[in-house]
Amino acid sequence: MTSVGSTKAQRADPAPRGRAKLAADAEATADSRQRVIKAAIQCILEQGFYRASSNAIAERAGLTWGVIQYHFGTREKLMVAVLQEGAKRFSEMVQDAQIVGTTVNERVEQFFDILDAYYGSADYLAFIQVLVNLSHDPRTSEQTRQTMAEVSEAANPELNRLVSRVFSGTGIRRKDIRGLLFHALRGLSLSHVMLTTAEPFAPGGSPQQNLAERRLLARALSLLIDQESNRAD
Repeated sequence: MTSVGSTKAQRADPAPRGRAKLAADAEATADSRQRVIKAAIQCILEQGFYRASSNAIAERAGLTWGVIQYHFGTREKLMVAVLQEGAKRFSEMVQDAQIVGTTVNERVEQFFDILDAYYGSADYLAFIQVLVNLSHDPRTSEQTRQTMAEVSEAANPELNRLVSRVFSGTGIRRKDIRGLLFHALRGLSLSHVMLTTAEPFAPGGSPQQNLAERRLLARALSLLIDQESNRAD
């Protein structure tokens, strides 16, 4: 004769198995999505934004376009997911970053090194292609444009925290000087990665040369900051 307790235990057994299956399915879905996003990034880098077709991405991912449609719906939404991947990486990078230099030059160097890890990566060329092309394509939906705006603003608080740390104690509040710090580094890093990925037509510099150029730029901007700080005093 089966006891009441045994019956309850038997009835309860399927629940943990069901939750485990749901967890496994969710993990498989996340892995599949990430595989597609990675394939899209590689196709954009190798073929360009418009030539990175749905079929090319599906082939690179080892999946059918039907599976990709199941996860993302349209190619445009897949491109938005690529942009979100870039924003996620940037947010994770700056979230825990710290600037601890005691001099302005040290802090600028640290700021440059933090941002160069993102803007100096080849994948950033894919992210910027998505951003530029979707922004200028009249066929881009309003929902996508809204999502892009939200993605662009997501990491601003953390980025502003780092910039404020660089300018700590200088008394400088001018937005043009604070903005110059970011744009100068992004431009230099982007130039480096563009030249590197254009090989053999335009070989880029070595990592040592790129670092040396970052240090020279940091020194130049530090002198500007010191000069403006004296004026603020």
